[in-house]
Amino acid sequence: MRKWNKKTKITVLVIFLILLALFAALCWKKRRGIYNTYMKLTGQEIPYSVQEKRMKKYGYYDQELNASMNLENPVYITEKDDSANEIETDIPKETTRIASSYEIDQQLQAELENGYSWEEPMVIQNPYQVSPLTAVIIFDTKEECAVRFTVKGKTEAADISGEVEAAVSHRIPVIGLYPAMENTVVLELLDKSGKVTDSQEITITTDELPDKLDDAVKPVKTSGESAFELTMVYGQRTTFPFAYDCMGDIRWYMSGEFTSGIYMLSNSRMIVASNEAFMPSQDKPQTTNLYEMDYLGRAYTMYYVAGGNHHEVIEKEPDGNLLVLTSSLEGHIEDKIQEIDRQTGEVVNELIMEDIFSGKYEDRVDWTHLNTVSYQPETDTIVISPRNLESVVKLNWTTKEIQWILCDPRFWEGTEYEKYVLQPEGDFVYQFQQHTAYQLETDLDGDDQTIEVSMFDNHYVKVRKSDVLKYFDGEKESYLLVYAVNEAEKTVKQIKKIPTVWSTITSSAIYDADSNHIFGMCGHVKDSEDKRRGMNYEFDYDTEELINQFSIKSYYYRASEMRIDWNDLAAVMEIKDNYIMGELYQPVKATWFFWQKKPEQVLEDGEITLHLTGQVLYAGAYDHQISQIIFHGKKNTYVYDTTDIRLHTKSYLQFYENIPVPLQGMEADDYEIYVVYQNEFYDLEQNIKIK
Repeated sequence: MRKWNKKTKITVLVIFLILLALFAALCWKKRRGIYNTYMKLTGQEIPYSVQEKRMKKYGYYDQELNASMNLENPVYITEKDDSANEIETDIPKETTRIASSYEIDQQLQAELENGYSWEEPMVIQNPYQVSPLTAVIIFDTKEECAVRFTVKGKTEAADISGEVEAAVSHRIPVIGLYPAMENTVVLELLDKSGKVTDSQEITITTDELPDKLDDAVKPVKTSGESAFELTMVYGQRTTFPFAYDCMGDIRWYMSGEFTSGIYMLSNSRMIVASNEAFMPSQDKPQTTNLYEMDYLGRAYTMYYVAGGNHHEVIEKEPDGNLLVLTSSLEGHIEDKIQEIDRQTGEVVNELIMEDIFSGKYEDRVDWTHLNTVSYQPETDTIVISPRNLESVVKLNWTTKEIQWILCDPRFWEGTEYEKYVLQPEGDFVYQFQQHTAYQLETDLDGDDQTIEVSMFDNHYVKVRKSDVLKYFDGEKESYLLVYAVNEAEKTVKQIKKIPTVWSTITSSAIYDADSNHIFGMCGHVKDSEDKRRGMNYEFDYDTEELINQFSIKSYYYRASEMRIDWNDLAAVMEIKDNYIMGELYQPVKATWFFWQKKPEQVLEDGEITLHLTGQVLYAGAYDHQISQIIFHGKKNTYVYDTTDIRLHTKSYLQFYENIPVPLQGMEADDYEIYVVYQNEFYDLEQNIKIK
């Protein structure tokens, strides 16, 4: 056998290595085809995590430092506005609504102590500069007495009245003024027996509504009375939240831009999703800042939500923890539920939808589209509405075990989840892309073996129309639905179906037990002849008689009853020592200890804005233009990196956002701030010193 000399062996080895390198390069280039072929041959589905990385993305994703945001390790925040003073910087500081509310409230209290008489009271309109159709009237009385007050309506049924507890010094909250007119407010002093001892009328003149609210509500049919004294409309294109009375007249609104949600609380306050800050996502950026506010415009607490909030914030129980819908940002949006401790802002429980559902339907960014959640304390269960799964689901909140699924059985047929689907009793058409699915406390069918579930059936199919929902009936109207569920037998009946105008997204169904009325709030009417985009109905539940109907000018998210606690509004404002709380995704510490690269270019003024609120840096730019913010110190370097959050919807590149970057987890150091903006490395010529 011929032996190779040393030179030949080296030549053969070099050729082999070259061919190996070429083969490896070809494999790398063709890795998708090889991987896809392997998965196909072995009968496996390509994981969505792989599919998502291959989807077309928009924006900028270059890095200067190899780093990834740690979505498993947000930083916990508990602070106040003055916490910003612990950071030395020339970056401007902005305070929360809480600081301004409290400052004004203290000024009002000081004014009250100046001693205004019953005969000459002091009237302060729009005291907190947020709610123009409100006022506070302050005065003293010689003896302790309660006060009843009434804003006179255009009809007797439209009067808005309240009463506050007995006192000598009085702060009377006024809500329900008409715009652009002289309003009559009647004040009555009441003794211990409730008898009127004195009364007077005060006139309050108001300004016109902003242009956006011109013609915002039109009565289509009104009975002159309503189960809701005031009905609030808010969110989406209705950027000025407003409330109208039984005649369709606007009696309250909030000035400023509030495009995100408002959520009612049992203490007659509300959670207001603010536009101050947003978390980038694979689709629409989501607000991270939630305020607890009252109808005068006072803000008491601010909660940070790391993944951003969408669709729902609801109390687990009255005055209890908050259940918040958020996003995992792990290739998906609107797929996560968190329970937030009401007192501390900490996340104490959570659920990501792929932990309970997986398989064929986990095939897109917004694969579940959660839009409601509620808690049943007697069974430790939650009812959720994943719209894009065409289902309403009940599961144990502690164990995460599915109890039942309410949907057309054909949707889950052939999957491991079909065993949970409630079996229909009777022949009926199910919901399609529903909203506001809640378990009711009222027994509406007279059967103590069932529980009732109400929902707004948008009856619209967009997401899965071509591949799954071939059985969609195509009816172009929406419905208020009530189902009776026998949980023991795993069966369901449809016991109420009231048609409304076709409202393709958002919207809400509300059953009011006190009046036995059911409301249909249609927030997205696309096909109206007059181009008005909302419609609100009030029906008698039993007879289905239409009681009131109001046309709304703009698209909106939800509408609901405004419930007012007059004593809470009359009270001196109290806030916690640390009223800013919650969690945010934080910069990660760089592992390149000797990294000393400094940008050679400075970003022009105005391309990115910076301000500090507490110890959170807000960086303002258009969506997905910033891929990294680098804090380079003398001893430490941190990176806030968003490159794993890939945008798949081009239109959101035009969305301007402030990204909240928490500094609380960074070690003491003097830091320069750099940024990777539109794939270029810039010096922002700003410094922060963390003590």
